[in-house]
Amino acid sequence: MSYRRSKSSRSERGAALVVAMFVFALVAALMVGLQRDFTLTLQRGAHQLFSEQAWAYLIGAEELAAVALQADSRADARAEVAADHLGEVWAQPPTPYPLDAGGWMSGRIEDLQGRLNLNLLADSQPGGSTTPDANRGGDAEDVTEDMAAANPTQQTATAPSDDPTKRWNATQKMFIRLLQALGEASLPLEEAMALTDAVTDFIDRDAERRLNGAEEGDYRFADYPSLPANRALASVSELRAVRGVTEPVYQALAPLLTVWPETNGRLNILTCPLPVLRSLNGDDQLSPLDEIEAQRLHELRREGEIGTVADLLADPRFEGQSMGQLEPLLDIKSDWFLLDATVELVERERHLFSVLHRVPDRTVAVFRSEGEL
Repeated sequence: MSYRRSKSSRSERGAALVVAMFVFALVAALMVGLQRDFTLTLQRGAHQLFSEQAWAYLIGAEELAAVALQADSRADARAEVAADHLGEVWAQPPTPYPLDAGGWMSGRIEDLQGRLNLNLLADSQPGGSTTPDANRGGDAEDVTEDMAAANPTQQTATAPSDDPTKRWNATQKMFIRLLQALGEASLPLEEAMALTDAVTDFIDRDAERRLNGAEEGDYRFADYPSLPANRALASVSELRAVRGVTEPVYQALAPLLTVWPETNGRLNILTCPLPVLRSLNGDDQLSPLDEIEAQRLHELRREGEIGTVADLLADPRFEGQSMGQLEPLLDIKSDWFLLDATVELVERERHLFSVLHRVPDRTVAVFRSEGEL
């Protein structure tokens, strides 16, 4: 009797031990899960906190840039000749600024009107050789006949010219020269003209294919179908979608181009980088300035010898050349700027591109991006 009771007691103790071990394992698993969830929640909250804090610093940098530009505007109002140049306070190289919360912030302002404006490529075209897009419904010959009947003067205007420089407006000529001044990514003249045709067709609103251009049909039936913008570009990155634009050419071009303002933008000759300065030449020239000549002009403007458009065009390099098309596109004042700001907090970095438009009484941010412009 006692033996049977002793054996039952040992069995009960063994079962209790198994249950206790099972409960312990279950609680341990729950604790590990809770700890993991808590850690993830804590990290997520900390990341969001630091991200919001970094964004607040970036907006502060934007407001500081606006203050600097307005101060420059007030100084220009008192100056004998109002000009924006690379010697002004806003144009100085960035200096990292330590933050009380730990980390640092830096920012620089760049003159967007020192870049070539892509959207001006489609403005007031002087009638480069074009052909109707046969893929936009109807036969190409029918389309041509209809256009000729509707507007006989248009047919004459778009006829190919014996002088290749008459096919292009002033901005297109600048773009052709710029494509030949990109260092290792430079294109030969023929390729530069073909790419200019393609970019212009990508932007303009008509369906007429320029001599070496591409319209809707060319994009629709390509290996990777797409459509041309047929409008003013909203971002320089849209250039990637243009037929013929390679990655090396895009990477070399992107820092030299802008899409602001959409219309009536002028190039500031006092702030444009050297490749853009090389794109300035006589109306009958499609080749860029020699690099040595451009460097000489850059030194002259840095020393103050070139302070106006008239000073630049009076340089012996342009003596005897027709500059009537180019001159209206040049200026020494700017109203559109780019803030490039970076904040690093707790080994987390956040970046902001902010397009700033300066008007007489204030400077406003019209576009913000944390990626490409």
